[in-house]
Amino acid sequence: MLEKTEFLSEGCEPQMTALDCLNIGEVSANLAQVRSRSAVAIDCMSAETCATLSNLADQLQYRKARPVTGSVKTPVYQDFELDYEVPREHPFWRIAEALQSVFGPLLDGFRSEARSDSDTNFSLNDLIVQRYPPGCGGISPHRDHVEYRMIILIVLLSGDGDFRIHPERHEDEGAIIDFQPGQLLMMGAPGIASNFVRPFHSVRNITAMRRTIGMRFDRRLAGLST
Repeated sequence: MLEKTEFLSEGCEPQMTALDCLNIGEVSANLAQVRSRSAVAIDCMSAETCATLSNLADQLQYRKARPVTGSVKTPVYQDFELDYEVPREHPFWRIAEALQSVFGPLLDGFRSEARSDSDTNFSLNDLIVQRYPPGCGGISPHRDHVEYRMIILIVLLSGDGDFRIHPERHEDEGAIIDFQPGQLLMMGAPGIASNFVRPFHSVRNITAMRRTIGMRFDRRLAGLST
């Protein structure tokens, strides 16, 4: 584990290390599909790397998610653990930087009337690590905040569960995305295409410890929100 941690913190190219199975051509091809399919998962890291990063994830300080969030009319039910305060020097931020170096130029090539000037400053400046213990309730259908822009990225390090995209907030409708450990989920966000609608999504049916790293471009953190 130390070797992996050291090369991530000492500045070696993360694309060639932690993201040891990521194919930039595959990223480009599937990114275009996200504009119409809402979410796509592709391979990004080996089982060995997933095991190393899972060990790192377990060393973080987690808190329980708020059981109910959202509004009275549209509550979201949550049952998982999270760490939203991962230090900037942590290796997981090096992964975010590596992915930004891949996605930034590709997103710059998109010509969407939905993009604002602030979207051209794409930066993965928001990082959250989550654990879903076996038997937990996961999270009910919800949409991410409108200020998360362009693309939302999630790396699945371990575990199982159903990641589902819903046409509406109803839990009994929707399609399961094939999303396995070692894969990177790309989910569209406002600005990725004209009239893009933020997808409702949920995570359910966890029977083995599910560990994820989520990375987003939050315009509020960049001081660019409107």
